[in-house]
Amino acid sequence: MTTLSHTLFRLDMMRRELQLLLFISLFLFLSTMQSSAQVVTYPIGTNGTLGNFQLSNPEYKFQANSKNKFGNKDTLVLPFFDDFSESKLYPDSTKWLNNQVYVNNQFPIEPPTFNVATFDALDSDGKPYRNTINKDLSAAGDSLISQPVNLKDSMGIPYTLSDSIMLSFFYQPNGNGYHLNGEDSLRLYFKADNNAWILVWSAGGQALSKKFEHIIIPLKDANYLHADFQFMFTTFTRQVGNANHWHVDYVYLDNRRRSNVDYYNDYAVQSTPTSLLKNYASMPYAHFEVNAAANMQDAVYFKASNLYNIGKNIEVKLEAYYDGNQLTETEYPANSNNILAQSNALRNLPIYNISGLSGNNPIVINRVISIRENGIVNDYKANDVFVTNQVFHDYYAYDDGTAERGFGFDQNTSPSNIEGQVAYGFDIAKEDTLFAIATYFNEAVYDVSGRRFKYRIWKDLSGVNSATKDEMIYESEDEVPGYNIANGERTFSTHYLDTSLVLSPGKYYIGWWQQNMYNLNVGWDMNFGNDKDANRSNSNLYYKAFNDWRNTDLPNGTLMMRPHFGSQRELYASIHRLESKDTKPSVYPNPAVNIVKFGRDYESASIYNMNGEIVVHGEDTDSLSLINVRSGMYYVVLVSEQGKQFTSKLIILAH
Repeated sequence: MTTLSHTLFRLDMMRRELQLLLFISLFLFLSTMQSSAQVVTYPIGTNGTLGNFQLSNPEYKFQANSKNKFGNKDTLVLPFFDDFSESKLYPDSTKWLNNQVYVNNQFPIEPPTFNVATFDALDSDGKPYRNTINKDLSAAGDSLISQPVNLKDSMGIPYTLSDSIMLSFFYQPNGNGYHLNGEDSLRLYFKADNNAWILVWSAGGQALSKKFEHIIIPLKDANYLHADFQFMFTTFTRQVGNANHWHVDYVYLDNRRRSNVDYYNDYAVQSTPTSLLKNYASMPYAHFEVNAAANMQDAVYFKASNLYNIGKNIEVKLEAYYDGNQLTETEYPANSNNILAQSNALRNLPIYNISGLSGNNPIVINRVISIRENGIVNDYKANDVFVTNQVFHDYYAYDDGTAERGFGFDQNTSPSNIEGQVAYGFDIAKEDTLFAIATYFNEAVYDVSGRRFKYRIWKDLSGVNSATKDEMIYESEDEVPGYNIANGERTFSTHYLDTSLVLSPGKYYIGWWQQNMYNLNVGWDMNFGNDKDANRSNSNLYYKAFNDWRNTDLPNGTLMMRPHFGSQRELYASIHRLESKDTKPSVYPNPAVNIVKFGRDYESASIYNMNGEIVVHGEDTDSLSLINVRSGMYYVVLVSEQGKQFTSKLIILAH
């Protein structure tokens, strides 16, 4: 358990003796209770992102073994490779038989390439296995099972043990997730020709995270050399929901390998590029425009990795688009050996002008980072391009929208009848109406769904920035946590203010008051909104358990609460509206590089250039390859099974 501080004050021996003898004044007694008050981060009980996806895509089914990239059901052949960079949320069904793991780039720390398979104790819907959270119950957690791979022969020539077939992968315990212990394990099994699963490797859990470790396992038993060979990663873990995390990446099975070769001629984008904003992950665009230059970050930062055994001279290309128009396209040449062998490097790219944009909320800037070596594109391009968005909406946010943990006061504090307050500071750039506070509530170890609290807003906090007293300007009625897993990718719940609160420019604090000690379990973003220095605490977050506001000894990361400004509107709608198959499709990523996806199968899919000529066409497909398509603006035309036609713009970037 990560705590804000082990103890806010340490009592000296005399005070402890006096307390035990009950010879203590009321003032000292209250001070003693203050010393016991703690705030902590807890694991999350569910995965809101997967829950949102299931609600938004009620017809989704993981079609394991239904088809692979060659359009048939044949057993796979060597080589087998997946670094999960081409997957989103779930693993690729052309390579894997099940979808229990969570594909993401938020939970790992410095993975070999962006995106990993994260193992926890949640099912494919993001809910606890056996519908229970019980730290005293250990059982199977997630598994990841490969499609069958033909290890019997190649082109009619039988494989033998001398062909040196090996499976390799990288793994990491914990990462940004909640900690493991000795009762937890990650295991790897091989399937023999008699259908028996044989344990070939395992790792025990530990409380601390560590760097990704590379594992190479030779196939030394001829019983594995059959036409339906499979391998399976699985966990045995305490049933604690979205906790006890393991991360697996860069899975590679092939022949003619050597166990002492632990490198790959590959490089990749490793981390999500930072926000374009200096102090926030997002803010209202009208507020940004008050002083655009002061609100801009000094550079765009991201990490790139080198998996080879010699240094790489990596060049970077930066592209940005708004509403189909290009804002910038700049290439930055490489310095010699700028990423050392089997290492990573923080790269920074100059900021570009994003002021003067017109349109309604949200204003979304499509950002593309791509890398290459000495002007030559890598053989495996998928992990060399990262597409992300800079969003300007009606809220201020420090967080990236994904909670790795939950934050609140320690439920185990004794005595428990202590009031607690949390305040979260935002510098408001222009006069505007604050109409709502959005909070990301987690379900976790303790059920607090019926516990009451009050939202509060302050102009000043006593003892902070020379203020002599608290100046509270809003307090709600009693509230209880709301667990919202609707509205696309966000799981925030909304509290609408019952009064019009017009705020002039300046510092304000949003937060809550609770009557006694329990963990409200508000979302905690360990990545700090993908800040370049995420391993730090947010200096704008304060807590109070008695007389003094404090922001010392906070855990790394940031709280997930957001103030919303402007005209009141429906936020994070909790009512899910089922949509028919003829609903407007998804076209993503957009901009796209190597592939464009549509979220489900269509009778036909075509891409037209601006001259009305078809450049790519497919039938009965949920995606199209863009490998041979030049960069530029195109139109995607999709035809559903019911014969309805959809047209959407698509930007294709250079490979």
